[in-house]
Amino acid sequence: MSNKPAFPLLARLGLLFLCAAWLLPGLLGHAPWRGGDGEHFAQLWRLLKSGVAPHAVSASPLYYWVASGTVWLTSAFLPLADAARLASGVFIALALFFVARSARLLYGAEAVWAAALTLLGCMGLLVRGHELNAATAQFAAAALMLFGLARLPHTARSDGILGVAALAGGAVLMLLAGGAAEAAVFLLLAALLPVLLEAYRAPEARRALAWGVALALVAAAAWLTYLAAHGVPYAQALNLRRWVGSAGLRPLYYSSILGWYSWPAWPLAAWALYRGRRQWRVPGIVLPAVALLGLLALYAFDRDPGEEQGLVLLLPLALLGASGLLTLRRGAAYALLWFGVMLFGFLALVLWVYWSAHDLGHPARLAARLARLGMTQVGTFRPWALALGLVITLAWIVFLARVRRSPLRPMLVWTAGMTFSWGLLMALFLGPLDQRLSYASVGRVLAARVPPAECIRTRDVGSQQRLLLEYHSGRLLAPGDTSCRWLLVETTRRGVEPHVPAGWTHVWDGGRPGERADRFHLYGRR
Repeated sequence: MSNKPAFPLLARLGLLFLCAAWLLPGLLGHAPWRGGDGEHFAQLWRLLKSGVAPHAVSASPLYYWVASGTVWLTSAFLPLADAARLASGVFIALALFFVARSARLLYGAEAVWAAALTLLGCMGLLVRGHELNAATAQFAAAALMLFGLARLPHTARSDGILGVAALAGGAVLMLLAGGAAEAAVFLLLAALLPVLLEAYRAPEARRALAWGVALALVAAAAWLTYLAAHGVPYAQALNLRRWVGSAGLRPLYYSSILGWYSWPAWPLAAWALYRGRRQWRVPGIVLPAVALLGLLALYAFDRDPGEEQGLVLLLPLALLGASGLLTLRRGAAYALLWFGVMLFGFLALVLWVYWSAHDLGHPARLAARLARLGMTQVGTFRPWALALGLVITLAWIVFLARVRRSPLRPMLVWTAGMTFSWGLLMALFLGPLDQRLSYASVGRVLAARVPPAECIRTRDVGSQQRLLLEYHSGRLLAPGDTSCRWLLVETTRRGVEPHVPAGWTHVWDGGRPGERADRFHLYGRR
């Protein structure tokens, strides 16, 4: 196993630039969007307003601590939502770093960038990695624990100490990220490794393993004791509500989405498992394979399954996929390469056609459809969007012309193509998408209609929507305050008019652009 750098400095700088180009577009430059992004921002906004410590109200305080830190560091030059969303970027970057280091330990120096590119190329990470998402903290903690497990059997004293620190620290961070059950799975895997692998039976490895598990348990016990002393229930601290009961249980949910969610990591991982089918005593096969099986078994009991929680599953698949990529046969490598070129080339063509419809009004039928879908300013030419889109497209063409033949090339082309397509989408449509997916437009109406010193009583308005509208409008939205001179009612079915008591005058109704079912109705007291 070689520890020498597999790439010259210029190539490594180019790969780092690709990682940054994947990460930053979509992370900055827009308001909180409806869905997970808005949900986590509303939680953070509530914490910042109240001054309550995150661990007192959230099962995953780690993410909100880091988000509060990024807000504090960058609030002078970034909007609050962008500053908070940087926390996701921090955790994604940490996960990339540790999965690359794990691949180096398991497969050699040439696998470092193979693992990073395979992880970035996963379809499921694209959207979930660019939003406010507390699950990214679990993602980074799991990558750290895998790195610690991969490091333990190395004989050097410094390696053992680093493995112990990574395993124990990752377990504690996982607990703070709301992943107590995931931490338990990884610690159980650590206890099984000496049974499964000879490399972990050496006295130094077993000693390091025992120290890592013991330190993790002691630190977890200390944290839980601290929470108990401050009145935080264990059910919240351990996130037990996610696992107790059968309501909402869908045992095969995560298995059913992996086909697209982890593409193209899973075909590469399957090839690695097939190629190593007679080598079931090597850490590079056993460690990620058993971690994946353990997580899938755990997630069969998840009461609230969702795409954002599936991020942790991508880590072992990316490790196996890195091994499979380096041994991929020429025909399969060319198939993946040209599939990526054709897919993302076609997506680029579609995006440019939609840009023409949005900015130039041609094709006219598509422009009319975009207007009906709530895309704002259809027919308004935006020169900066055109210029940035052209730069990204030309960069992609130059990259394809200059990329050199190597074992990494299929995944490099795929991940660069995904980065290019995502960047082109953000360049051409970030503004219209922001108007369509955020509550900023509704907030501006409330700010224009309601005087700054007055409050708005709400009825049937969801807590997420209420906090987002409060943030965008700068007005206090109080659900139970009967002294407010304004009333805001939300309806979620088309054509339904709310029933309000006598004494209220209808002032305005509307919603996000293009939204026909989710409507807001504003009333003033007579």
